[in-house]
Amino acid sequence: MFNLREHCFMDNELDDNFVGIRSKENKLQICFPLGINLDCDDKNIRTDIRKLISVLLKFNKSHTKSYFVDNKNEQIEQSFPLIAYKNIIEYFLSHGYYTERENIYQTTTKGKINFARTINKNRPNIQNNNSVIYMQFQAKKNQANKNGLITAINRYCVYEAFCKFGFAYNSFMPPKYNLPINKNQCLYVLQSKLDNTFDDKKRLLFSSMRDMLLQSDKSLKESEFKFGTTAFHTIWEKMIDRAFGTTDKDEYFPKTQWKLKYTDNKDNSSLQPDTIMIDDGKIYILDAKYYKYGVKLKGLPQSSDIIKQVAYGEYAEYRTKNKKIYNVFLMPYNKQNNNFEVKINGIFENIGKATIEWKNSKSYTEIQGLLVDTRFLIYNYDKIGSTHKEQLITAISDIDH
Repeated sequence: MFNLREHCFMDNELDDNFVGIRSKENKLQICFPLGINLDCDDKNIRTDIRKLISVLLKFNKSHTKSYFVDNKNEQIEQSFPLIAYKNIIEYFLSHGYYTERENIYQTTTKGKINFARTINKNRPNIQNNNSVIYMQFQAKKNQANKNGLITAINRYCVYEAFCKFGFAYNSFMPPKYNLPINKNQCLYVLQSKLDNTFDDKKRLLFSSMRDMLLQSDKSLKESEFKFGTTAFHTIWEKMIDRAFGTTDKDEYFPKTQWKLKYTDNKDNSSLQPDTIMIDDGKIYILDAKYYKYGVKLKGLPQSSDIIKQVAYGEYAEYRTKNKKIYNVFLMPYNKQNNNFEVKINGIFENIGKATIEWKNSKSYTEIQGLLVDTRFLIYNYDKIGSTHKEQLITAISDIDH
């Protein structure tokens, strides 16, 4: 019996920083980011898997593309078009196999009447005044064409999608089907349907089926596939910024310039803090650090990180004059299961502060270290409200260590 939990790995158990889904030598691996706590129930694990995939898609440019990504600038490594598989499975779970509807006409006394066919096919009754009355009509009846090519192609695609990604939805496995005609002919049929279909749901399904068939051009091994990243720290930064940041943060980017004697002056690229949060006239400079301290009790921001944060604070003070400025590192942890001797279980927990011995007169020269529950952030980064922001600010203010 397939045990989904046995295929799940947390807190970088495999020691390669990969987050996502992959198969190695026909062994499925579902790798979650630091700080995730998994329920033992398969239904909840599947919900977590789908949420993780949605986050990976959301914060990667590739979610706007149909299938493969070759660009080195992309964060997601993918050897198969997972979003196409996802679309095919979700259509199947909502509607079953796709079936074409063909118009069948029948003689009846009700239904949507086709008068042209009625005149050609049915004999009218002639009245005494020579008027014509039809007692029965030709009416259209929709009927599924279960033997259609599109249906056969869809059956093949549903099986292939469930083989690689069905575990994220349920334990169902559909019967195996082969393509009814060769792949190029199938692609031609699908493209023809796309060119003549204006229903968005159908277009999404047809394009996903096409993308699945195109994958075979990539010589993908059946036993090995991958969708994920070894750079989840960039996604951690983006979730923090989406959750708490202001959109207008350019004015807080410290700028430098070379003033040269013999050539034109040169502007350098600006330093860019991850996130600027503004609340009640106060400025919070948030630096998202996907470090292991909250999970392994080791791995904290070093001197270069600390000094850079102080520089951000000094520049913010220069630009805003009298506003109170706070500096914060935000790191992942698991509020339900962690290794701290003192029990901590808040969404946000203040674990201490980093200081600089020669600067201590300003609030921003003490950088607060905060832990953020990873599960909370993954499920709520796009719907943070005032209550959660207040909880974060309260944790930042907890500086009595």
